[in-house]
Amino acid sequence: MGSIDWPLIGEQVGLGLVLGFALGYAAKKALKVAFVALGILLVALVGLQSLGFISIHWAQIEAAYNQTIQPSVGFDTAVQGWIDSLAALLPGLGGFSAGLVWGLKRG
Repeated sequence: MGSIDWPLIGEQVGLGLVLGFALGYAAKKALKVAFVALGILLVALVGLQSLGFISIHWAQIEAAYNQTIQPSVGFDTAVQGWIDSLAALLPGLGGFSAGLVWGLKRG
């Protein structure tokens, strides 16, 4: 087994931490705006439906939702492929994960 390059691992963890924090912070802010906009849109659509201006087919919306969230047949294979390809990036991913959680909490 070769020697461990600690400075390289430190750089990867540090960069992952900074990038994860930035992404987490921005994602939380963007999600807040998106959820407010989605709520306003949903209230507007239900209001227009109750006034008789539009008709919403809730059964079709539910069917599309159920089709989207059901796992596909090859899902396990795809996940195993992702795990195998990301195994070499563990130091950076560890820092990124910690930074992402930190950014989501601070955002």
